[in-house]
Amino acid sequence: MNLTLHLTADCNLRCRYCYETHCKNHMTWDTARQAVDLVFSYGHETNGLSLFGGEPLLERGIDEEICRYAKAEARRRGVSVRFKMTTNGTLLDESFLKFANEHDLEIALSHDGLLQDRQRLTRDGRPTREKLEPVVDLLLRYQPNAVALQTVTPETVGGMAESVAWLHDRGFARVNSVIDYRPGAGWDDGSLAVLREQYEAVADLMEARFDDKRPLLFLPFLTKISAYLNDRPCLECKLGMRQPSVAEDGSIYPCNQFLYLPEYRMGHVSAGVDRAKQHAIYTASLAPEPDCEGCAILDRCRHHCACLNFSLTGDMHRVAPVQCEHERILIPIADALAERLYEKKSARFLLNYREDGLE
Repeated sequence: MNLTLHLTADCNLRCRYCYETHCKNHMTWDTARQAVDLVFSYGHETNGLSLFGGEPLLERGIDEEICRYAKAEARRRGVSVRFKMTTNGTLLDESFLKFANEHDLEIALSHDGLLQDRQRLTRDGRPTREKLEPVVDLLLRYQPNAVALQTVTPETVGGMAESVAWLHDRGFARVNSVIDYRPGAGWDDGSLAVLREQYEAVADLMEARFDDKRPLLFLPFLTKISAYLNDRPCLECKLGMRQPSVAEDGSIYPCNQFLYLPEYRMGHVSAGVDRAKQHAIYTASLAPEPDCEGCAILDRCRHHCACLNFSLTGDMHRVAPVQCEHERILIPIADALAERLYEKKSARFLLNYREDGLE
């Protein structure tokens, strides 16, 4: 069983592309404990908790209590539990990293590379890249495989590839990049053309560095390549089943994008999941997307992601045009990269052509 816990809606940054409504809401320890108990109540051998915000390290005490309690419960029950956290890094220090490693807490750092100071600012508008320099060193010392999470907007897309290179040079082998999908973000034909050029530049960079001792693993490409090589279509969303989200008050929703919407509330940690509501939401998400019928890349794109569709269009079965165009740009570039790696007999590429995919 996996849950995402929204520990707080507050954040100490004001990133220009952030979609969150910041407020002081936070999860109490009693609610968090009930969420952990709910995870284990399903009796699964493997379990996961994602600590999310806002900025989850604003609730560091709760973070640590969750990990301690869940670890103790997992040992008592003879099962496993792992944790994930996405953080802006400004509150990350060595003592917490030691704690994280002791408790199987995997940390991902939101960092836009060279674009950081154009987009990720403090509440009073100050830059953050310099502040994060020692944090990056610490994170990579304790978790060398940590992921850097980059967000690209129409205004900054021209610096995407250079920023990916900077993040890799800085020590991140794994880099994930997403575009700012928000309605009204401003993507047009011109900025999408630049995005295509930038993806091609990242593909060239990844090809050149893929067999290095510390390879560049650009996750948007690897996801597409691995699914194709191992004959696995893009995973269905499994809305409400795979990773439900728990709001600060303990209410349970099918995914992050449905938080606080009463019509999608499907239980509370104190009483558990309303299975009938959960099944109804999941079943509704399985209906086909009408605009995608007959598309050549139907099995390889994210059209199935009900929460992304809902957040962009208000309809879990309606794909936003920018999302569709993004997938049409990304997939052919990923395929061309895979073909080049195969033709040059990349040792890492050939080694990872197997059931569990490219990592």
